[in-house]
Amino acid sequence: MLVERFDLARLQPDSRVAVLNTLQIGDSLFFAEHKEAQSMRVLSYYFLKTRNLGWRFTFRKIDNGWRLIRVR
Repeated sequence: MLVERFDLARLQPDSRVAVLNTLQIGDSLFFAEHKEAQSMRVLSYYFLKTRNLGWRFTFRKIDNGWRLIRVR
């Protein structure tokens, strides 16, 4: 078996996860591109499931794009 050394300092949390972690109730993120909005929506589901938080997000279509809103 070959074991390689890996520098753990190189592992940084995804900046999008860091943004989700800082949202307070009522805060929202706006996305102009649908692909980016869907990506963040899926990441929010993963974020809640893996961290076992009691939070909730809602995803809404608005005139000029999409919003991901923390509601609880």
